[in-house]
Amino acid sequence: MEVHPPHSPIHSVKEFMLHLLAITIGLLIALGLEAGVEWIHHRHLVREARENIAQEIRDNQKNLAKELAVLPQEESQLERLMGVVGDLEHGRASKPDKMVWSVTRLSDSSWNTAFSTGAVAHMDYDEVRRYSQLYALQQMFNSTMDHYLESRRDMYAFLARIQLPDKPPESEWETGKRVIAEEAVTGQFLLEISNTLQDRYSKFRSEAN
Repeated sequence: MEVHPPHSPIHSVKEFMLHLLAITIGLLIALGLEAGVEWIHHRHLVREARENIAQEIRDNQKNLAKELAVLPQEESQLERLMGVVGDLEHGRASKPDKMVWSVTRLSDSSWNTAFSTGAVAHMDYDEVRRYSQLYALQQMFNSTMDHYLESRRDMYAFLARIQLPDKPPESEWETGKRVIAEEAVTGQFLLEISNTLQDRYSKFRSEAN
């Protein structure tokens, strides 16, 4: 924005005031136009962020539904595995079934992008609060899934150990059974979070409509 000096000398107070008035009006118009452009830009930014977040929530809800369908099967696998371990510990012939797992991670890239672009700053407080609560629950799900995977790694290491010719001491059996039990408990916790999150997704989408 530039303010140009008068093209000819000012000879009276009246001319000076007219020139000052013209400059003031010009500045106000320029500032108004700039504010209008900025407002339109912010509206576009927020609208785009909402659309991306809504799509991300739909995708996450679909992925979570798949995880909810397999978690009970994984729980049954762990129950059978605990029985197999008990048989092997006491010298009874038994072999673990081939285990099938599902790994789901819920995305938060659109929400993070809304922060980095500044779109969140132009949303209503209640809207931001609802998004924050939803994505915090998603983060809890992802963290629990990470723990679920870590326990699985330890569990497989134990299963490989007990199938070697030299059987482990009693302390290793107890440690291994505890790992399997922890995996089962983590799976139950994951199921609870998933059910809660699925309800939140449905509620969120109904409120958005």
